[in-house]
Amino acid sequence: MRKLNILKTILDLFWIFSLIAAIGIVIFLPFYLFSSDMDIAVKIKGQEIPNQNAFTKIIVFINVVSALIFLYSIYLLRKVVGLFQKREIFKTEVVKLFNLIGKLIVISSIISNVSVFIYNMVERNNVGLSIDFGSYDSFLISVSIGLFFMVISEIFKIAMNIKEESELII
Repeated sequence: MRKLNILKTILDLFWIFSLIAAIGIVIFLPFYLFSSDMDIAVKIKGQEIPNQNAFTKIIVFINVVSALIFLYSIYLLRKVVGLFQKREIFKTEVVKLFNLIGKLIVISSIISNVSVFIYNMVERNNVGLSIDFGSYDSFLISVSIGLFFMVISEIFKIAMNIKEESELII
């Protein structure tokens, strides 16, 4: 249980700091999108987005949406850990939450990476893929983590069925 408490604490800290940042971004975003005189360079996945034309503003907006989707997956993970702390492990809600977390992480990763790919293709005339090994922001790692949550969902579903069959036999 100690590890579960540490995980909950880390997730809570991440959630609080990310929520503060998200509120700031959501407040700042309309000014960025609808003001033509703001000359602020934005970085997305380590790439500076210097131009402020309509296309780059759409790319920034899409990446903010992607970040908010990821933040929601962290919120759901906090709910799962809270259920585990209450010893509610083999519940339908846990299975659904794990599956949803996985889908949200995959969707967030795809949205973010596709938008940066399109930006590079259109604005920089550069078509290429980069695979960041050893980076936690890697497309392959984030998709793998999302798929892992979906697999965990299936494992919990199987375990729930086995538990229910076991209780019926007794």
